[in-house]
Amino acid sequence: MGLSDRLRRLEREAEEEMFVIPQKDGTVARFPAPEGMEALLALIDGRDHPLAQAVRNSPDPEWQRSFYSAFPINPDEPDLSE
Repeated sequence: MGLSDRLRRLEREAEEEMFVIPQKDGTVARFPAPEGMEALLALIDGRDHPLAQAVRNSPDPEWQRSFYSAFPINPDEPDLSE
């Protein structure tokens, strides 16, 4: 097994434990798996999260239908959590 094959295998294994979200500009946003729970809790509390921002910026219909995009964040609304 060559070095490039090993690197591809390691990259594939690492991405299995990450959220990989394609972006409209052609880049990819990556988040560790535990960020998924943190993002969901933040959205439920009415706060935004970088993972949710990446989902909203994704052209992928599967990400657009995910529950991370189901919580619209309106920055014009006042924070009433206090």
